[in-house]
Formats: sequence, C-alpha cells, structure tokens
Amino acid sequence: MTAHSLSTRRLPTTAQVDRWLLVLWVVASIASIAVLAVAASLGATVYGVPVALALVLGLLQGASIVGALLWPRSAAAAAVVALVGFALASPVTATAPWPVAATSIVAFSLTVALVVSRGAWRPGLIAWAAAVLVAVAIGFVGLVGEAKLAAEATVTADLIVFASVTGAALIAALLAARWQDVRRQLMRERETSATELARREVAEDRTRIARELHDIVAHGMSAIQVQASSARYRIPDLPAEAAAEFDDLAATARTAMGEMRRLLGVLRSDDAGTETAPQPGLEDVPALIADAARRGRVEFVDEAAEVPGIDPITSLAAYRIVQESLSNVARHATDAPIVVRLDRAERSLLIEVRNAAAPGRPAAAPAPDGGGHGIRGMRERAELLGGTLTAEPQPDGGFLVRAVLPLAEGGTAL
Repeated sequence: MTAHSLSTRRLPTTAQVDRWLLVLWVVASIASIAVLAVAASLGATVYGVPVALALVLGLLQGASIVGALLWPRSAAAAAVVALVGFALASPVTATAPWPVAATSIVAFSLTVALVVSRGAWRPGLIAWAAAVLVAVAIGFVGLVGEAKLAAEATVTADLIVFASVTGAALIAALLAARWQDVRRQLMRERETSATELARREVAEDRTRIARELHDIVAHGMSAIQVQASSARYRIPDLPAEAAAEFDDLAATARTAMGEMRRLLGVLRSDDAGTETAPQPGLEDVPALIADAARRGRVEFVDEAAEVPGIDPITSLAAYRIVQESLSNVARHATDAPIVVRLDRAERSLLIEVRNAAAPGRPAAAPAPDGGGHGIRGMRERAELLGGTLTAEPQPDGGFLVRAVLPLAEGGTAL
C-alpha cells in the first residue's frame, strides 16, 4: 500500500533541472574553447589573417557560444560580427571554403541554436538572416577579375552549405524550443490539475464525513425532540414546570437540528446527491472482508464482537477505515495477503489492517505523511473521535494501518 499518485508521470525536480543546466554549460564551454583554438589557427595559417586579428575574432566566436546562455541578443550580434570579420579579413582562395570558413559555420550554428533555445528566437532569426545576406554580398562582391572565374563555383557551394547548415540548426532549435514550451505548459497544467484534484477529494471526503455525522446525530436529536414534545401527553400528572422544561428541550433540539442542516448545506457540494441509505457499521465489516477475499487472501480476526453498545459514529468510522485500507491494498499491493484485526484495548477499539508485499513487486517507497487522500481521510475520522491513526511501511515490504478509537465504559463512545 503506497500513497496514491495524482500524476501519471513524474515532474522534473529542481536537482534534475540544475543538472541539465550544468551539462549545457560544460558542453558550451568545451565548444567555445575548441572554436577559439581551431578558428584562430586556421585563420592565421590557411586564410592568412593576421595572428592578432585571428585571435580576437576566434575569441569573439568562442565567447558568443557561452554568452548565448546568458545574453542571447548580444551573443547573436557578436557571432555575426565575428563571421563577417573573418570573411572580410580572409583573401579569396580556391583551396579552402570562402567567404565562410568551416569553423565559422560550426560556431555560428551553435550560437544561433543556443540563442533560440533560450527563448530569444527573434534575435536568432535576425542574426541568421543578416549573416546569410552579408556573406552572400561579400562572396560575390569580393570576386573580381580572374578570381571570379576561378572561385565562383567554390564560393557558391560554400554559401549554400553555410545557409543550409545554419538554417537547419535554426529550425531544429526553434522546434526544440517550442517542444520545451509545450512540455513546460503541460507540466504546469498537470501539476495544477493534480493540486485541484487533491483539494477536491479532501473537500468531498470532509463533506461525506459531515453528512454522515448529520445523519447519525440528527436521528438522535429527532428522538430527543419527539420524546420531549410528547412528554406532557405520555406522562400523567406531569408538573407544569417539568412540562415547560421538556418544551424548552424540544425547542433546543429543533434549533440544533436546523443549524446542523444549514451547516451541512454549506459543506455539501453543489452536485452532491442526498444519501438516504442506512450508514454502515462494524456489523457490515464481514461483508467487506468477504468481498475482498474474492480478490485475494484475507484473514479476519474479530476480537471486538463482544464489545457492547458501540455508538454509530465510532462504528461508522471503524467501517470506513477498514474499507479504505482494503481499497488501498487492492490499488497498490494487488494480490498481497491481508490480515484485518478488530480488538478491544482497555477503553479503545483497536483496528489493524496489515498487508504483506505484493507478489512479484519490489517494496514500495514509504508514503509521505499527509500525502495520500485516503490515509488523510482515515486520519481525520480517527482524530475527530479523539483517536489516532498511523499508516506506515513494514520491514517485509508490506504496509500497516493501525487505528485506535476511544470508547467509554460499557463500550459507548467518549
């Protein structure tokens, strides 16, 4: 028996989110260092860019990758500036990609993807469009004379690769960001639904308890009112003062019943129907046991059968505790053997529902206190009568619900 889960999937914890951000920072940092080293060395050796300028532009490209995690707009602008700087500083060559080097394509793709993934899709899209347009302009304006004939095909291919790779990175990042937004929204909705469901279940259970108490107490108050009202007719030679006392008692009983009905009207749900069936009690527990025995092994130890005069409220609470405990076993420990025990302990009624571990299942994790709606409802019933209820896992992987409901001398409730 474990706490009832209000959600079919677990939401990510704060530790999991922090771990994911740490991984993202580590990857971005490694990529930034790699881009700085490769871009600066290739720019200086293959493209003939001055070493100092190659280092500055390489540093700008590397910083834009890490900066996308903190300042997406600034990182997007820096990536465009670094890409254009390498294109302008590199002479036309037929032996290497120009005007956009391979390292620039990789660095710009990573930066745009990270910018969009941080929610800044507009800056990412503007940076991509600006970089493509500027690269095309540099590529075809920079080709003049014999260089145009020799490198035109290479430049066209380089620009197509640049636009395609960075565009694919942009679209992939847009889809991933949208998926993350939808997932976060779904998790928020699921969490809200779970919270509302828990509140509704608690409210419904309290309404049911209030209605059951009303049905039981109202019966006794009605009997008092009828007997007090008819006392002057049933008892011959009743003194006038005594008759007036009985009339006051009847009026008090009618007033209390009216207030109780108004209170129940406040607690009752708008769509709650009126229950007219008699309320169950300890005498109905054997029927519960028989029904549960059809689904698995149930042992019933009844040492409280001889306890006389248990009042209806205590009897109903005992029945509901056994009922909810058996339901929890059926939901969370299907086919587990169960032992139900009712006993008299001094001036209290003792209720124990113990189940072993479910066959073929590992031991369930302990339920947090106040977590399960059913356990909370059982605890409220016991505390309402001045009793106690504990529900906790057992070393063998099972679960034990133990309630103690107080009784007065002779068996009547306190």
